[in-house]
Amino acid sequence: MTPQDVFDQIEQELGAGMVPRIFLLLESRPALLIHLWGQFRTIVLEGELPRVLKEMVGLVIASLTHCAYVRVVHLHNLTLQDVDADLLQSLKDGDFQLKGVSDLTEQALRFTVLSASTRSAYGDPHVWPGMRQSSLDLLATMPLENSEKLELVATIALFEQICSVANLLNLDPNQL
Repeated sequence: MTPQDVFDQIEQELGAGMVPRIFLLLESRPALLIHLWGQFRTIVLEGELPRVLKEMVGLVIASLTHCAYVRVVHLHNLTLQDVDADLLQSLKDGDFQLKGVSDLTEQALRFTVLSASTRSAYGDPHVWPGMRQSSLDLLATMPLENSEKLELVATIALFEQICSVANLLNLDPNQL
């Protein structure tokens, strides 16, 4: 599969009318391009959890990691999926106490915030164990099958990875 084949697939399957720059940057590294797109496609576009929920998770991770590039990309994608403008504004503003969403969505986004905070506390042996237990407890109470819980955790990890890459490369949010 050539990079152009992958780009065509991305444009078609994302439905956003474009190929995000983070993928375009990998044109000279086809194996990495195929890998990153494959991860994104499998985790975000496929699976049991709704794509909208996974894109919201991406937006939360982008807000928590100060990743303007991913924030802009997922605001665009969620707008294309007809997500309520007030809900998008709350997510964009970092207000994750959302009204008008399902209990599952609210719990998933709360888990996302807690997971990201837990990850950032790894270096503090006094704080991390308690936060980790809180994350595990919240995940255990969520009304999801084990495969869906794994999908949620994989979604969080994917967006943390993408935000790290975008932040380290200082990707301009005005150049999607």
